[in-house]
Formats: sequence, structure tokens, C-alpha cells
Amino acid sequence: MLTIGKVARRVGIRPSAIRYYERQGMLQPTMRGANGYRTYNDAAVKLLLFVKRAQSLGITLKEIRPLLNLATQGQQPCSHVKQLARNHLREIDNKIRELQGLRKQLRALLRRKVSRPHANEICPMIERRATGS
Repeated sequence: MLTIGKVARRVGIRPSAIRYYERQGMLQPTMRGANGYRTYNDAAVKLLLFVKRAQSLGITLKEIRPLLNLATQGQQPCSHVKQLARNHLREIDNKIRELQGLRKQLRALLRRKVSRPHANEICPMIERRATGS
């Protein structure tokens, strides 16, 4: 049995995160030793490593919870993970396109000459672009 501190170090998260996962029902409440400390087994470490790895892939806790529920029922949620991965990849591809467009706009802005602002302009580099000037 491992204390919360040891589990946190093994997994690479803070003890407060472990307590949060418990409150959220993702990690079963643990037994406490005679000293009042929470103790965990290797299954808890495995679950927390799964959660951490899933989060590193962009999977949210809201998305992880059903995966853990399936696993608890003895099912492997791999098909669900693949669908989540497809969805996230699509989102990333869209974001990359948006960022590439932004890069293009910023490069064009940097190539513009700075002109004297009219009386009611803040910065003609931005304002004249927005109005088509």
C-alpha cells in the first residue's frame, strides 16, 4: 500500500489532484491507515497513469470518465478512445488552419509601411486593413 505522496510522485501529479479525482468519482475512495493517511494500491497508480496519459493527448476529464466507467464494467474502451482521437485531430487540424491564416495576416501587417494616422485613428496599420484601405 502506498501513501498519497508516494502515489503522486510515481504518477507525476500533485496529491491535491488525486484528492480531486476521488471527489469526482474517477478514483474510488481509498482506505485510511491507523494514522489517518490515505493508502493506495497498484491499481490506483495504473488508473492515475492512464488519466495522466489521456490528458496529455488532449482528452478531457469529462471524456475520460466514461472510459473509466467502461473499464470498470470489464470493457476495453479502445473504440471510444479512437473516436475521441479522431475528434481531437480534426479540432487540431482546424486550429492549425486558423493559425496559418493568422500568421499570413501578421506577416502582411509587418510588411506594411507605417503611415501617419488620421485624427480619429489609433493605428492605421490595423484600422485601414479592417476597412479595406
